[in-house]
Amino acid sequence: MEGYRRKWLKGGVLLAWMGVVFLLSSIPGSGDVGEPPLWYVIERKSAHVFEFAVLTGLAFMFFREVFARESKKQVLWAAVAFSVAYGAFDELHQAFVFGRGSGLFDVMVDALGAGMMALALFFVLLRRQKRGKKSKKVVY
Repeated sequence: MEGYRRKWLKGGVLLAWMGVVFLLSSIPGSGDVGEPPLWYVIERKSAHVFEFAVLTGLAFMFFREVFARESKKQVLWAAVAFSVAYGAFDELHQAFVFGRGSGLFDVMVDALGAGMMALALFFVLLRRQKRGKKSKKVVY
């Protein structure tokens, strides 16, 4: 029963974060056609990287529960693919929001966030794997 609750909790947190991303994408823009200042562009793109790094981490944790028999590497790839697909969906959604733009570059920025989290998780998993091998050595 505990594993069942854990799946629901992790799935709920993932869905909630997806809702946060969707709601943030629903905020109308100003409608200005001029070039925004550089600080604004950096802030917006950094938000994309952060949002999709978190999404990838949450997707990985949920997918590990659902696909427990699969390797961690496969689950990590699935989490990245899920996040990038959601990023594409997010950009499509933004195309219908007043004052917001939609573009492939933003999907690539989202993929950057997903990739950064994937790298971080990969190194954490690799480190745990190496620690596990060291603790199994028998010293005589």
